Order: sequence, then structure tokens, then C-alpha cells
Amino acid sequence: MVRRVSNRISSGRPHVALKTAWAWLATAALGGCALAPGPYMGVSPREDTTVQANGQTEPAEIVQNGITFRLHALDGKLIAQLAAQAALTPPKDAALPRVASSPYRVRSGDVLRVIVWDHPELNNPGFSSVNNSIVSVGATQSTALPAATTGGNLDPNGRVVQADGTIYYPYIGQVKVAGETIEAIRRNLFARLDKSVAKPQVDVSIASYRSQKIYVSGAVRAPGTIALMDTPETVSDAISGAGGYSEGADLSGATLNRGGKVYPLDLYAFFYGGDVSQNVVLQDGDVINVPERRLKKVFVLGEVNKPVSQVMPVGPFSLSEALSDAGGLNGTSANASQVYVFRQGAEHTVDVFHLDASSPGMLVLGDRFELQPRDVVFVDAAHVTRFYRVVAQVLPFASSLYLGAQAFK
Repeated sequence: MVRRVSNRISSGRPHVALKTAWAWLATAALGGCALAPGPYMGVSPREDTTVQANGQTEPAEIVQNGITFRLHALDGKLIAQLAAQAALTPPKDAALPRVASSPYRVRSGDVLRVIVWDHPELNNPGFSSVNNSIVSVGATQSTALPAATTGGNLDPNGRVVQADGTIYYPYIGQVKVAGETIEAIRRNLFARLDKSVAKPQVDVSIASYRSQKIYVSGAVRAPGTIALMDTPETVSDAISGAGGYSEGADLSGATLNRGGKVYPLDLYAFFYGGDVSQNVVLQDGDVINVPERRLKKVFVLGEVNKPVSQVMPVGPFSLSEALSDAGGLNGTSANASQVYVFRQGAEHTVDVFHLDASSPGMLVLGDRFELQPRDVVFVDAAHVTRFYRVVAQVLPFASSLYLGAQAFK
């Protein structure tokens, strides 16, 4: 078998095979664009826009697989138009609900501390008796504070508001306190105690806030519940109470859920832009969610040195930044005149923004073009590069034939 193969090789047949391979390579050279692997936009930069008779420039359209691609030439005028459209977009805080600050109203579950000075028998059984409102300590006077003990059958910190919204108080009985402010409760107790105690000095405070909560979830350091207290609780208070936002937080994509309705909340505008309109006052049951930024990505593909799936940083992210993070354009294979940004539109449409970066100065223009989440940046290949790709794939096959023929000589 070896002898037969060697005879065939020495007779010149491998050279025929080698010539056939090079003939196929020449054919590939003539149709390199069709045979070369890899994606190819296939649109001449001059076809990006169509100039109408009235002088207005309208985007050209290409329909492929039922999707309409609208091509836009990226220049200073278009960037200015996009910026103007963004400025005319209603601010995100337009839909944010507004709640006026109001006094805290007691609800079921709160714990009240009621003290009647000089009448220790009326105070919470969980406290030791209070003999005097002012006692002498050393050479100065100081206000006496009730000391908690384990006595009594109530919460040692005070009187718990029951499910029916009432508390029990000596000489009075059941007192409705749910829905009332601390001052209203104090006046009510004073008026009813005045019938049994001469000029009672009543002090009412909240020992523990248990009835009203807000919730903070997502990319914060300590997600969970935060109790609403007598001071108004704002968005910044809630984020701070949750330990602050984490490094991977998507601040501009935060939301406020109130009563089953979700409102956009731009925390980036508040923390970095000073937009206090985003710092709304919260109410019971509100849920603040700060999503992770990993869902906000841009994809840089094509003839770049390092194709990447890039998580957008905090704040604006430009086209030039994305190209730089991908290692820049490939100097030997990229067609710098055909840099595209694909952006999904409505109802099976895709907006395609074309940047001619053949001049390095045009990258300054790209730095003014802000990317949006899920944008796809694609750098097309040069036509001559596609021929080189065919050569690179065929040459090993042809070389193996030649080297194999030499080995059998």
C-alpha cells in the first residue's frame, strides 16, 4: 500500500491536487466577500442616508426577516437632535407621588409610654414608681427617668396598642388611640383622668414603633424593613437605613412601589445631580427596589481587539468609551469607516447609527453619543480583510498537501 501511494505521488498527482487547491483559492479570492466567514454589514457608508428633494435628510430603511433597520448617519446635527429629544422627555419624577409631611398617627402594634407625674400607681406596671418629677442628684437637679423592671403583665416598655386600636388605662378603661396623634391621645387622657385625679400631668410618648414599615430591596448592603417613626422618612433615609447602596447598584433604574403601582426613581439624579425631587417622603407599605447594574449591558462586537459584553458604569457611557474598553479597533482588519450602533425600537424596528471613524477626530463625536442599555456596537470588516480570512483558512489545507507530497518523495 505504501509503495502504491509513493508511486502515485512521484508521478505528479499530488501536484495536480495542489494546483486544484490553489485554483479553488483563486476562486475564493474573486468571491471573497461571499465565502469569508464572520458577520458583515454589507452597507456602503454612502447608503446610510437618503436625501429628499426638499433638502431634508431622512434615514434609509432596510427590511430583513421582517425587521426594519433604520439607518442614521451619526454627525453633530443628529447628536444635537438626540440631546434635544432627551431634554424634552418628561422628567421621571413627574409620575412620583407626593405626600405632605404629617404628624405620626398611632396604629395597632405600637407601644405607648404614658406617665402621670406624681401618681406612680397610674404608670405602666412595667416601670418602677416615679416618686417625683424633679429629684435632687448631688448638687444639681435632674429629671427622674422611670426604670424598666420585669413587673406587670404588659410590655415592660409601655402599653401595646391592641388589634382593635385600644389600650387599657386605670380609672378610664378602654381608650381608642389608633389613628390619633400623640398630642390628641394626651389631651384625651387628660380630659378623662381629670375626673378622678386633680389636674393630672400627663405625658405620652411612643416607646416602640411597630405598626408602620417600609421595605428596601435589591442592591443595598442590608435589605429589609425599616420602621416608620414620628419624623418623616424620605428615600435617602431609607437607603441610608439599609446600609447604603452596593457597588453594583443601578441607581438610575430604581423604583418605588406604592399600593401596587410602580414609579421610576432616579437615584443617580439625586445622589450625583442634586435632584431633590427624587427624595420623596415615604409612607407605610412603600417598597424601594434598587436593581443590579449587571442587567444594563452594551455589547461590542466585530473587528475590535477584545469583543466584550460591557456592564455600563454609573452615569453616562459613550460610544468612544465602549470602543476603548474593547481594546479599540483592530488595526489590520477593521473598517473604521463603518462603526454601527444597533438600538432596538418599537414594533420590530431597529435604529442603526453609523459613525465614520476613519478620521481619529470623529471619535470625539463618538464620545458625545451616549449609549443605552442593550445597545450593540458592531465594527465592520474591511473588504480586503475578508479575502485574507479566506487565505488564512485555505492555506493550511494547501500547505499540508504540499508538505505531504514532499514527505513521500
